[in-house]
Amino acid sequence: MCLLAGLLLLVTLASTAHTLAVGDTEPLHRASDLRALLAGLLGLGCVTALMMVLRNALGPMHAERLQSEQRLHLFMDGVSDYALCFLEPDGAVSCWSTGAERLTGWTATDIVGQGVELLHTPDAVGRGQPASYRERAARERRLQSEGWRMRKDGSRFWAETLLTALYDETGRLQGFAEVTRDITERRRTERLQALLAEAGRVLQPQAGAESLGTALTRLCVPEIADACVLYLPDEDGQVRPGAVSYADAALQGRLWEPLLRTLTAEEPGPARVIHTGRAERFEDVDPTRLPASVSHSAYGELWRALGVRSALSVPLVVDDRVLGALCLLSTQPHRRYGAVDQAFLEELSARAALALDNARLLAATQGALELIGVAAHDLGNPLSSLQLRLRRLRLQCAPAHAPDPRLREGLLLAEDETKRLGRLVHNLLDLSRLSGGRLELESRPMDLSELAHEVVARHEDQAAAAGCALTVHARGAAPGRWDRQRLDRVLTNLLSNALKFGRGQPVEVCVEVDPDARRARLVVRDHGAGIPQEDQPRLFARFERVTTDSRAPGFGLGLYIVRQLVEAHGGTIRVHSRPGEGAEFIVELPATLEAPVGVASAIRA
Repeated sequence: MCLLAGLLLLVTLASTAHTLAVGDTEPLHRASDLRALLAGLLGLGCVTALMMVLRNALGPMHAERLQSEQRLHLFMDGVSDYALCFLEPDGAVSCWSTGAERLTGWTATDIVGQGVELLHTPDAVGRGQPASYRERAARERRLQSEGWRMRKDGSRFWAETLLTALYDETGRLQGFAEVTRDITERRRTERLQALLAEAGRVLQPQAGAESLGTALTRLCVPEIADACVLYLPDEDGQVRPGAVSYADAALQGRLWEPLLRTLTAEEPGPARVIHTGRAERFEDVDPTRLPASVSHSAYGELWRALGVRSALSVPLVVDDRVLGALCLLSTQPHRRYGAVDQAFLEELSARAALALDNARLLAATQGALELIGVAAHDLGNPLSSLQLRLRRLRLQCAPAHAPDPRLREGLLLAEDETKRLGRLVHNLLDLSRLSGGRLELESRPMDLSELAHEVVARHEDQAAAAGCALTVHARGAAPGRWDRQRLDRVLTNLLSNALKFGRGQPVEVCVEVDPDARRARLVVRDHGAGIPQEDQPRLFARFERVTTDSRAPGFGLGLYIVRQLVEAHGGTIRVHSRPGEGAEFIVELPATLEAPVGVASAIRA
């Protein structure tokens, strides 16, 4: 405006000067024109002065604006790890950084003026997600989100985005600032770690080899593969699929025919992986033109049927033995297997191989335990008959009829040995049932005090032979619902141990009832050598013995069986002992067992 006023003044001055120069006007008019010329010169000076003042005042502001714009451009061009862009309120891109170009492949010329929907996947655009994100950001001032984004070449990446709404001083929305970074690798690492944790929960040897294979392939689909096949060698050495999982049901019809083809170790694929024990990775596969080494193989037929774009096969190795091969197949262009995926899958396959090998060993152990159970059951009847015959012979050999003491002593020792053998047979039978999860408690009303007197009466001869004074302390009845046969086994094993390790010393059996807590307590106490403190944690473990006394033979099963049966009743067992002061085993049982309980879940080694 100052410039316009100066121009008008210049035109006026020029006109007045011309009039004065011509000199054809009257003196009065010439005086008036002279005054106008002077006023114009004065006005021109004022305008010039005002222009200088404005220039000095506005110059720094203009320079600062230019500097700010330059810094913004430098900032946007210098940040290469993040995609920075500005959006209009309707979502059109108005500014595009170098980092955004590097991350997405879109140049500023391509994208500026276009809608931000170009960066979102078609399904997200179909759901109206970009617009809903802008609405939420405008309402909440900022919005942080994660999701798939599209590059110019059609590939995807997992993006973390911060969308910030920009308002002017009047509170009117001017647009949005969007900051995006590629976190595909971080997300992949997090998901792989979560998958390994899930594998620890799923891959349990107790499930069996077949269930393990199915669980392993399902673990990988669709999380890291569109199809997953576990190949296992059979007895003839042929490599065949043991478990298959697929993300899309439409793949099922295309899978089975190629899977039935015979694989050879000379061709790339699972058979060669099993043969060599080395992983194979095909990171980028063109479905229309397979690699020459794979094109004519059975594995290539599978690729062609599925439209595989990336494949990874790793061996399942344990103790230098290859148990099989796990194959991941991807049909998606954005999922390609790299070194990170291979390292993860090798870790997963190592865990799976260990679980499969343990399942095989567990199956073999279960077979052996079943055989032990059958043998123990078949030995029970003849052993009971032998015990009765020996007892009858011993009673018949009274001093009046058989004066030879060696005969009576021999019969007594033989009877003791058959009793010990009987306890071992019963323990083996219980071990077989416990390990197989087939033992169930049959709870019925019974009196624990009555059972204690009955078991002690059966051990009077053994106590006399050991030189132990055997007594029972029970104040009245101790009623409850328990499995009488199993508690008989508990008390028999505890009492036999007390007589074995407390020879020549008193042995006491106590039965107590706590009516307030509705619990019964059974205590077996001896006054023998005692148990060192450091050995007590091993007392109830299977096949553990804490004595070096060769005169006290055993297999380390008695206390293990005792603990399993007590805990199956919902009870507890503990020991108090000091060297030289004997040992006290305390069993606490709930007075009521609600229903028969399977003890498989209670087993602990």
